[in-house]
Amino acid sequence: MKQTTKKKTEGTLVAFLLDRTGSMASVKQETIGGFNGYLDELLKRPESKSIRFHFTQFDTVSIDLVHDCVPLSKVSKLTDKTYEPRGGTPLYDAIGKTIRAIQDKVNGDKVLFVTLTDGEENSSSEWNQATIKALIKEKEDKDKWTFSYIGVGPDAWAANAHLAAGTMGASNVLRSTGKNTLRAYSMMADATMRVSHSIGGQCVSGLYGGHHLDKDDE
Repeated sequence: MKQTTKKKTEGTLVAFLLDRTGSMASVKQETIGGFNGYLDELLKRPESKSIRFHFTQFDTVSIDLVHDCVPLSKVSKLTDKTYEPRGGTPLYDAIGKTIRAIQDKVNGDKVLFVTLTDGEENSSSEWNQATIKALIKEKEDKDKWTFSYIGVGPDAWAANAHLAAGTMGASNVLRSTGKNTLRAYSMMADATMRVSHSIGGQCVSGLYGGHHLDKDDE
């Protein structure tokens, strides 16, 4: 009897790292609405069945894993109770911890690592700028991960510039307004689909469809 080999379907793993620091309080409702809208937009797409989602929120009080590489349909929406801005910005530690958490769970998936922050690093103890950039570059070069940084507000200019410099990471920055926070999530949904459709697993050029939020900002 002839045996058939089932072809492996390549999926996409989205690691979403969300700033929960105190300065995000001014755009709390827009962050909740934007994140929930991002999930809704992805779930409309047929490809959503092949997306797994790893979701982490961070501040100086704690770096919390909310969802550990679960199917997109299992991701909970944010509420006033599950998103409470507080504390400072251990950005490097949050990135390093999240990369280490997912690196053995990829299983051939394309990886999109999204960092959304409105602040500059000020509180990390384990990782610094040099070590976290080296880790990001290693994942880009060897494992073909795509890294994306979305900054909301002026402090994010410096944070994202430090992280993206010398790597292939795509970085965009918006003024810290409610409208722009919602806009960031809308564009991230399209970017997620570009990674899902990419050949070879990596998508940096054209990640935002030719839009540069820092230039096209309102």
